[in-house]
Amino acid sequence: MIYSTCSRDPEWKKTFVEYMNAELALTEERFPVMGLSTVDLEGRPAVRMVSPRGFVGDNFLKINSSDHGQWASDVLTFCTHAKSNKVQELVNTNDIQLICWLPNTKVQIRCSGHAHLLFHPDNPNYSTLSFDMRHRVWPRDGTDAAKKITAEGKRETDVVGGTVEPPVNSIVEIDTEYIREQAYLHHSPVIQAWYSWPAPGKIRSADPSLYPPEIPKIEDEAEKEKYETNARHNYVLIFIDVNQVDIVDLKDNTRKIHTRRSDTSWAVSNVNP
Repeated sequence: MIYSTCSRDPEWKKTFVEYMNAELALTEERFPVMGLSTVDLEGRPAVRMVSPRGFVGDNFLKINSSDHGQWASDVLTFCTHAKSNKVQELVNTNDIQLICWLPNTKVQIRCSGHAHLLFHPDNPNYSTLSFDMRHRVWPRDGTDAAKKITAEGKRETDVVGGTVEPPVNSIVEIDTEYIREQAYLHHSPVIQAWYSWPAPGKIRSADPSLYPPEIPKIEDEAEKEKYETNARHNYVLIFIDVNQVDIVDLKDNTRKIHTRRSDTSWAVSNVNP
């Protein structure tokens, strides 16, 4: 996977993308691996490795079925099994940190923020997102979306006789279920099958049929449909509303902390590594 960026992206995302792409070019991994830190139900720290799926708007994470690469955001995503421990931990306390060490580029990236979970609509835990992502997206340069915002800005200026830039969220439509479905479809058959398995962390059953290696290879059509349904119902996409990013470059001995000031504004501090 190649991360992408545009001129409207905040500085930290541009730096994140630069380092991630440089690291992935030197490995055989498709996605980076980051440590996700949460707070367990007894108030203790809990950490595990996850693979971010990318930023909303990038690659296969288009914001709706009509989006052809017009939108970008700083909303990072990853996914998990609906019955995993981290789901209950995030429902209880959605403060998180993500951290990764890129050994080839000698860079550490730590992202702090809040996790917002999107379950399958048929999952008993399903609820609409309280996180309004329309405030976290912007049009890419030269796209129809950017031209529309420019046109809307001129129309508003003509009406009120001043400089008015319409909010991006006045024209953007985000279909979160479409994003979740596209994220699921872009997993390998092996990973898709894992979502049909029993709850992670529980005692393993002696029945091997509960652990299909790949759903398409199941010969019985009824069984295949059952496992496909289970996998989709257990698939949770998690949106990370990042509010601080700490990037340490040990090749240059630099460290910058990026802190969100508003929806699209960030403060940057140069600190000691």
